[in-house]
Amino acid sequence: MASTAERIRGYMAAHKQEMIEFLGDLVSIPSTTYHEEQAVLWLKNKLTAYGYDKVSIDPAGNCLAAIGRGKTTVLCDAHIDTVEPGTEEAWGFNPLEMKIFNGALSGRGVVDDKGSLAALVFAGRALRDLGLENEVTFLLSASVAEEDVEGSCVRAMMEHAGTLPDAVIVAEPSNMMVVRGHKGRALIKIEVLGKAAHASAAHHGENALIKSLPVIQAIDSWRDFREDPFLGKGSIEVTKAVCDTPSLNTIPGKVTVFADRRISCGESKQQLLDELAPLTGSTGAAASIDIEEITTYTGHRIVQENYFPSWVMDEDHPLIASALEARRDITGKDSHAVRWDFCTNATYLCGIAGIPSVGFGPGDPALCHGSAEVLAIDDLVCASAVFAQAALIFGRKMG
Repeated sequence: MASTAERIRGYMAAHKQEMIEFLGDLVSIPSTTYHEEQAVLWLKNKLTAYGYDKVSIDPAGNCLAAIGRGKTTVLCDAHIDTVEPGTEEAWGFNPLEMKIFNGALSGRGVVDDKGSLAALVFAGRALRDLGLENEVTFLLSASVAEEDVEGSCVRAMMEHAGTLPDAVIVAEPSNMMVVRGHKGRALIKIEVLGKAAHASAAHHGENALIKSLPVIQAIDSWRDFREDPFLGKGSIEVTKAVCDTPSLNTIPGKVTVFADRRISCGESKQQLLDELAPLTGSTGAAASIDIEEITTYTGHRIVQENYFPSWVMDEDHPLIASALEARRDITGKDSHAVRWDFCTNATYLCGIAGIPSVGFGPGDPALCHGSAEVLAIDDLVCASAVFAQAALIFGRKMG
């Protein structure tokens, strides 16, 4: 594999400028969540021109393409949607016009997640152009709506495809480290009921806002979480309270409290609700997992229960071992696998569907969503080589 790694490194070095230009063009196309159509269509045309096979857009709007005819299929996923670009005042330039300075790239999405997507595109090209396409089937997905409902649109993608890949590489910024798990999350909705009344005659009612305060305080003070040896403890934070009241001079008859629950040990939906019972029972409040209805840019409707489980892979799993080996082959440095502190599409791909998954990507996750998204060019090129090498090694191990 050492000689193969050298060939892949050489290929990426030769295509560095083309990769930068590809990323710059992709950044210039606005693709905020639920508005990805233009970017997806542009990418579909580029993948066809690059020689990818079976290039298609599924009903949810994800773009899917393949290179290779190996017995083992590795799905390599990066989301194409971004958060809002932000203002020129905040960035110092138009964030949709990627800037190059001091060996780095800056603009909306270079880190989250168009840089990883560009690296994947050229990883697949390398496998084909270097004559390695018989060793693995490299399945590339540019998924949509990840920033809002991670996991939901790749679920739609897998259901439409009808078959599951043998493994998944989730391409998200990881500071060039191999990732073998992350916490999940659930959005919990707690409804506290009272009785609405005019504020001048509040004694005729029951103020649901005041009634909700002990619930909010109990949640804020609660620390009795199970702990995973790798992911650590879960957490819960109150994030919003909505008062159901017709006017500002009416005490609310209902308050809905929303809480973000970070899941560390794969707790089921029922377990999450059961653990809240002692905190809400005295008020008669009803807790449930929030349900969100979204419509993608294609008009595809998804009803998503806001429950996204955690996932962890053993470090000695062949997929994790392959990614670590690939990183060492390309960078010359040993490392161990780490965790992400945020959620990705792996919540479905690994956490629910059970497909072996690994995370990796160029860029610092701390720079996501801000006005200082900066990606080192060397990391972009190196990550592309690692993606190709990791898929190749896993294909050889399993073939």
